[in-house]
Amino acid sequence: MADLATHLAKGQSAPMPNRRAHAPEADPIPPPSATAPVGARGPGAAADTAARAPARGGDPRLPLHARLRDDLARRIAAGEWAVEAALPAEAALARHYGVAVNTLRRALEQLEREGLIERRQGRGTFVRRAALQGSLLRFFRLSGPEDGAAILPEARILSRGRCRLAAESARALGLRPGHPGLQLRRLRLWGGEPLLFERIDLPLPAFAPLARLPEAEFGALLYPLYHTLCGRLVARAEDEISFAEADAETAAALGLPPGAPVVEIRRIAFAADGVPVEARLSRGPAARFRYRATAT
Repeated sequence: MADLATHLAKGQSAPMPNRRAHAPEADPIPPPSATAPVGARGPGAAADTAARAPARGGDPRLPLHARLRDDLARRIAAGEWAVEAALPAEAALARHYGVAVNTLRRALEQLEREGLIERRQGRGTFVRRAALQGSLLRFFRLSGPEDGAAILPEARILSRGRCRLAAESARALGLRPGHPGLQLRRLRLWGGEPLLFERIDLPLPAFAPLARLPEAEFGALLYPLYHTLCGRLVARAEDEISFAEADAETAAALGLPPGAPVVEIRRIAFAADGVPVEARLSRGPAARFRYRATAT
């Protein structure tokens, strides 16, 4: 097999070997996991063609391990390996790409620092889901009942519909204003009390499956749905915090008087390949805001 440098210098990822219906166990690069998310096999993220698609940003000026990191991240983003699935062994991946094991390890170390994979002693390397589920709630004072019973956050979809992305969301997603999008309005609750009112903009057609999903199937967390239904694995997010006054819609959703102070959290979520996939504006009562940092 041609080595990685030859393929990535041309802006392509290393091709996968031909597959039979029942590949032998000795095959060094197994096909995508049988449990890979359904969305990963949909349009734009087909697992069986992911390895043959051109590598995004395959800059021949980058060191070999950096280009290898980019190609592996692209394959993870495409759903070629499911969350919690094991990657092939280091020696097998190095042979597949035609690189030294040390070069392969440098690429894996970078992916581990970025939180895309987890290396487990004696077990191997696994795709990791970013631990972002409760990250917005960390900005607010949360208390449970005195008896110590657990409180699970709740979420309700208030509305959803197709839209043309406004300038701010389009810019966050790297798209032109007016690009087709799907907008969700969602209320998050803690102990039955409203805590966050959210407007979430997603690009179409990638997130079209969410437009058809019954509301009862959304649940409290969105990022697992992004992955299983749409083939978009969120790897990291950037949050920007500011303060504002509640408009009429926000006030009604949170049970606040119009003009009451609220915290605004603007989030951009990125897939494993670095492509922005979500623009979110969350508003919550300023009286419950908290922030703690440790300086050394």
